[in-house]
Formats: sequence, structure tokens, C-alpha cells
Amino acid sequence: MNMKLTTTSLILASAGILTACGGGNSAPTAIKQKSATEAETPSTQDRAEPVSTAADSVHSNDAHVLTADEARKSAEAGAVIVKSVPVGSRDISAQMQTIDLGAMPADELAKRERNNRPSAATPVAKAYQIGIGRAIAATSQAKSFQQLLSWSQLPSGNTAGTARFSSADAFGIRLGLQITSLPDNALVRVLSTGSETALEITGASVNQAIASNVAADGDSSKARTYWLPMTTGSATDLEIELPAGVSADSVSIAVPSLVHMLESAPMAELKAASVKSDCPSLNPDPVCNATLPPAANAVSTYDFIDTNDEGDLAGFVCTGTLLADKAASNQPYFLTANHCITSQTVASTMVNYWFYRSSACGSNTLSPGAVKTLGGATLLWTRTDTTTNTKNPVGTDTSFLKLNAAAPAGAMFAGWSTDRQAISNAVAMTALHHPGGDLLRQSTGTISNMGVWLSNGSLVSTADTTQPMYQVSWSLGLTEGGSSGSGLFRNGTSSNPQVVGQLWGGYAKCTAPSLPDYYGRFDLAYQDGLIGWLNPGYKMVFRFYNINNGSHFFSANVTERDTVRNTVPSLVHEGPAFSVAPAAGSGLSPVHRFLNRSTGVHFYTINEAELAAVMNLPTFNYEGIAWYARKASSPAAGTIEVYRFSRLATGTHLYTTNVAERDNIIANLAGSYNYEGVAYRAWPVN
Repeated sequence: MNMKLTTTSLILASAGILTACGGGNSAPTAIKQKSATEAETPSTQDRAEPVSTAADSVHSNDAHVLTADEARKSAEAGAVIVKSVPVGSRDISAQMQTIDLGAMPADELAKRERNNRPSAATPVAKAYQIGIGRAIAATSQAKSFQQLLSWSQLPSGNTAGTARFSSADAFGIRLGLQITSLPDNALVRVLSTGSETALEITGASVNQAIASNVAADGDSSKARTYWLPMTTGSATDLEIELPAGVSADSVSIAVPSLVHMLESAPMAELKAASVKSDCPSLNPDPVCNATLPPAANAVSTYDFIDTNDEGDLAGFVCTGTLLADKAASNQPYFLTANHCITSQTVASTMVNYWFYRSSACGSNTLSPGAVKTLGGATLLWTRTDTTTNTKNPVGTDTSFLKLNAAAPAGAMFAGWSTDRQAISNAVAMTALHHPGGDLLRQSTGTISNMGVWLSNGSLVSTADTTQPMYQVSWSLGLTEGGSSGSGLFRNGTSSNPQVVGQLWGGYAKCTAPSLPDYYGRFDLAYQDGLIGWLNPGYKMVFRFYNINNGSHFFSANVTERDTVRNTVPSLVHEGPAFSVAPAAGSGLSPVHRFLNRSTGVHFYTINEAELAAVMNLPTFNYEGIAWYARKASSPAAGTIEVYRFSRLATGTHLYTTNVAERDNIIANLAGSYNYEGVAYRAWPVN
């Protein structure tokens, strides 16, 4: 029955019967000028060619641990953005001017407490505010800041301008530098007052971060603000060093604000770790397990700067997970929540803390292996936490980043699963997270339902498996503010933990720990965009069923898929059908797409003779290359056959890779469908 495709169907096409895999006159045409290769994938420079299945044994979504040698090579391959350097014996504060903001107003402290308080009844996203923004009038303009800088000549012949900023009772301070101009060869340093060690960044790195912000988010004062790493204590010193011969007039910087940090992961560095969980007795310490879950080494808490719901500048903490890619490239891909990292400008402010767990069971002393990485991140892909309607469930609350600093030795790149997880009280799921930036905590629960957070502010719990969130009910532990973005793991205590979602938030709180929380589904985020980085060289083809005429429509364009779900009620989304290549490569051939104007449906072919014949049919518009696959006559290990049927009554076509579906149609629907053999070869969905 493995018949070769022929041009027999072209006779039907010339008679106006051959239409396509598609619906009626309401078939999608909103983006018909854009080919599938253009939709939400990494650039061809960032994307590998499809891996052949001969190599699939080493291309895996399994977890693996970064060795010391691999960490060294990763660090050498990338730039060190922020360095720790000695300040030397000179007293840089000798002529320094101090901008003292005094004590934090009590109403600001009270507001922060209210913002972090769990809601009594409504579900909430679980980011956690750890800092309060403070305006600095004296340095809000570049000219006034330049006048306040104390410039002096260094023994090297370079010049340095210094200033001190103080905010009483702050645990730490993060300064925001609003950049108009800064020489690439400048050095910017920030240090706790009295410290002999500073954090140093080059002007070139600052300028590159600003350029990335502006390119992604537009030119604004927020995008042009570079947030220096936090220094501990209530006062921080800023130093800008210029090479000999470079005029101070080349520096145009304002410091319009700082963030007064009330708590942060580095508290533990000072052996002052406080228990930030509101109910530590309910949130188990994973160090107390007989064996620490290996996934603990994939989890990071991180600080970042953004505005809160009231529009006020603030510091926050969330949690995220380092993910493996199928090429085991050791790229520091990082999964967290969109409601934490909403833009490239916010991603640039990130500071990550690794191995932040107790040194012994129940201890508040930090493990000596804890490290932090600086330099922010590049935001690669994001989805909001809300959905416009339940028929277009895109609200997975996903932010996917590449950290600008290499992952530390010993970090685990967590595995992941592209399968939709079942609603089941028998399959234990593990959550590893940092409430309030606290030392690592562990929770255990099961997927008890699905959920969707609608843009009108309502949360719907449902058994509808198309919805974008998992509802998780806890049997041990719970999540709190600061746990946002943390991973939900299948096989979470094994050596191969697999991420299946990341935390949005929910109802669970100390007084009601058994109430459910909600996690954005990883399988949907993978289909929608993450496949381009985690499995480079592939993308999904999505299948729709037309309830009006029984035909099918296929698209590899995520934007088109969502448009169809929103606007074409007659087309029911059935999910991903198979994987294809979005770009040309060795052994690949283009699959071409046509629109039949008389019926509004589409036709696809990889066959050059068929392509040429349809090109000459007046009712067909050529829309370009939809995707790339392998011809049926060009098999490769790991590829699967895409079977093609023509529907006798309409001339429409059905494609399937499902052998059971193929055999069922041949055995039971031969009077309605003609089996035309293998159309081409693609790859499995997973």
C-alpha cells in the first residue's frame, strides 16, 4: 500500500476539484503573505540545521550536570561582564561627595508589606518585592551629576570621578545609571562603602546592554538605565575611571534613582540569613532528604528591577530553572515566569544566585558552595500570563532567556518533557523554589486540573486539556511570594528531572496550604517557540479539523495558528501533527503552499511536477514555502512518513503520521478517501 504519489490528482485540480487540506470560505488568509519560516523562530545564524537521526542518540532532552572543565570552557567562550576587583590602597572617598536620602518613609515600607501580603480569596502571581525605589533629585540630570562627581588623577595617569549614595537602614543598594554617553573604554565600579573590593564593568558592556534594551523595547529613560549589581549596606560608592587623555566631558550620566534593598539572597553571604518563608515548618528543606534532589542544582533565585502594579520602581525576587537543549550545548538557557521578566530591559537587571540552600538540615547558614552570576540575560521568547479567551489558550506565563554569564560548575541543566501531563492524583510532581529569595524549599503535589487566567482577571479551573496552565494541589509544602517562575518537575527527585511547567501563582498560602497553585504548561511553550532553541532546526506543524466539511488545515506558523483559533470557529485545533524544518538544509526539500481562491482552502506539495502544474491553475495563489522536509525517496534515520489521502467528494487532502489513523481510513473509509501513499518524510512531534 506504500504507493508513490502521481500527478493523477492534478487532473482533478484542473477541473477545480482539488482544493487542499483546509476549510471553507472562512479559511485563514490573515497572514498568507508570510511563510511559515518567518514565524517566531531564532534567526538562521542562531539556529542549527536539523539533526539527522543518526545523531539522535546524543541529542536528548535529558538532564546533565556541568563539569568544572565544561564550565571553564563556557566561561572562556563568553565575555566576563562584571568582575570583582580590588580597589587598591588609595582612599577614593577622600574628596567624595555624599548624596544622603535619609530614612525610608514609613508609608513606603507599609506599602511594600501590603504588596507582599497573600490575598485572602483571589489568586495572585507570586513575585515578591524586596526593594523600594527612591528618587534622587540631586543627580536626576546628567549636568547636576557631573557637577557632584569628585574627579581626581590616579597614579596611572587615568582620572576617576566618584560619588557616594546613602539610604539609611538599607540592607543593600542598587544604583540605576541613566546613560546618554559613556566611553567604551571607561570602567564603572561600585562597592560597599569601606570595602576593599569593587564590582567592575566596562563602558562597552554597559553600552551594549543599553543598545539591547533600546532595540527590543524602544528608546526610553527606562531602557537607557543600567542597573549596577547590589552592594550590601546602607551606603554605596560609585567610581567612573577614564583612560588618560579622555575628557570627563565625554561622560553624560544621570543617577535618577536607586533601589533601597530590604532583603536579598546575599543576606546569607553575610551569615545573616533570615527565614523569609512565612511558614517554614510547612515548607520542607530539601537538604533534609536522604539525598538532595539533583534538580536543586538547576534552580536559581534571582533579583531584578521593575515597576510594581502601582507603577512604582521596586526590586523583586523570583525563581527559575536552567534548561538543557537537545544538542547539550551548555548554553545557559533559563526558564522563568513572564510576570517576573516582562521585557529585555528587565532581563538586563537580573542577578542570579545558585546553590542557595542550607548548609545542614534546618539550618539558616548558607551552603559554602553558593555562588552568584552577574551580567543580566537576553530575553529570547515570552508569553503573557493571560489569555483573551478560552479558545486561544496562549497564557502560559513563560519567559525564556539566555543568561549573559556562563552557568557555574556543578549546575544541572534540567531535562524537560514536551508531553501534556495528565490530570492525576497518582503522579507526584516536585517543586523546588525560593520563597522570598529564601534558601531552597521543596513542595510535592499532583496535577488536579487545568486552568486559564483570562485577561478580564478571572481564573478558570477546568478539565479542558487545551487550557494553558496546570492546577497543582499540594500534599507537602506550598509556594509563596518569590517562588514565581520556579519549575514543576516530573521525576523531580530522580537523576533525570524533567520540567513540565513554571509557577504563575495561585491560592496556596500558609493558612491554607492545600489550596491549588497554577503552572504555565511547558509543552505549549515548547510548541509555540522554545523548540527553536531547545531543539534547533525544527518547528511544529499544527492540525485543524473543519467541522463544516470534515477536511483539515495545517500550519507551521504560530501566529497564524492563534489567529485561526481566535477568528475561525469552524476550525478546531487538534494540536501538533509532526515536526518539520523551518529553513533549508542538506537533504531537505521545500513544501510549497497554495491558496485556492474559489474555496478559500490550502494545498501543499513537495513534488516539483505537482508544483509546476498547480502554478498554472488560475484559481490558485502561490503563498511560498511553508516548511522543509525530506522527500519520500530520501529517508533518513529518525524521520517518519507523512501519509497523504485525497477526499473523493471534495478533492481535499488529509495528512497524517499516525499509522493507526492511516490503517483505519484504509480499512473503513475507502469509499470516501483514496490513499495516495507517502507525501514526504518529517519528524515526530516529540
